[in-house]
Amino acid sequence: MAGTRTTLVVALLLVGSLAAVVAPVGGAAAPSAATNTASTAQEDCSFPFSATDATGTEVTVEGAPDSVVTLGPASAQTMVELGADANIVGATQYANYLDGSDSWANVSGSGRAFVSVERVVAEQPDLVLAENVVPDDTVERLRNAGVTVYKFRSANSMEFVYDKVNLTGSLVGACEGASETVEWMQTEVEVVQRAAEGQASPKALYVFYGSTPGPNTYISDLITTAGAENVVANADLEYTQAGYARINPEVVANLTVEWLLLNSGQPEPRVPDSPAYQNTVAVQENQTVVLNSNYVSQPAPRSVYVMRNLSQAWFPEAYAEANATVRGDASAGTTATATATATATDGGQTETSTPTTGSEDGGSPGFGVVAALVAALSLAGIAHRT
Repeated sequence: MAGTRTTLVVALLLVGSLAAVVAPVGGAAAPSAATNTASTAQEDCSFPFSATDATGTEVTVEGAPDSVVTLGPASAQTMVELGADANIVGATQYANYLDGSDSWANVSGSGRAFVSVERVVAEQPDLVLAENVVPDDTVERLRNAGVTVYKFRSANSMEFVYDKVNLTGSLVGACEGASETVEWMQTEVEVVQRAAEGQASPKALYVFYGSTPGPNTYISDLITTAGAENVVANADLEYTQAGYARINPEVVANLTVEWLLLNSGQPEPRVPDSPAYQNTVAVQENQTVVLNSNYVSQPAPRSVYVMRNLSQAWFPEAYAEANATVRGDASAGTTATATATATATDGGQTETSTPTTGSEDGGSPGFGVVAALVAALSLAGIAHRT
């Protein structure tokens, strides 16, 4: 029983890093993007800057922070992409896949604690960026210690991520970097959307340790934006508040699964050995894609790499044509170039047809933890039917 309780607590703490929930942890309805983030990008940041965070607190940053602690790898990844990583002084252990992370203090807690308040305070940060995973009481303890904390709300779409990037830029004084980051993200999304135009939508199933994302989740949005159909969208599944569900072989047997999407964070064998999976079109025709566990799990800029790799797997010629049209570079969308780019920027973690032999990304509290959460919630008897 103690082991089950520990799994539940840890999973509840970490699931927010994925931010693929329909409503923020705590049950409040998610506000509109206008109140959720600074949805209008600024080329030049201005201070003091104020915004209302997930706790309902109006957070004011008086000046551009010189030192930032990120509580969640998505925030750290965003800082890196904005070119503001030199200001990171502390991060959780789950950000250790990022270049430069070895110079950041590890502010993760021990045992059941996702964050060590004492370690964060010791860094004397000008600002703390907390993902939705961080409990409100931890945020309150940090604020009581005199630390300025902004807690992000949960995400269920790429549109949210654009807003979150701009908001992060405004909070840390990297507005130009934020605008540039959103621009290249939107360019990649435009390419994958063009590639999908006029194409039959592949029927895809994302499964990780027996769990799958429902239709109103961040991962499902990545899949559908890339041009596929999430085959569980209309399935009769019991979803947690986070929008994820256990999927048993009987359900899979009644689905048409043309592509099986897997996660590099799960060790081999990733494909379940049951006949329901082995008899799918995806397995029979070797149509599986192993996705980088960090990029698919964290609502941050590099998630566009997931959509790009899916698009290249599903519509390789159309992607190359769309890429040439949007970017004016006929060679940039070819398979050879894409593979080289994946190695350079994605960490080589996404593979088509041939599963990876291991994960080099250092782990992530993403959908792997969501899977643990779903299992724990089932054990606790608090999953509900949507």
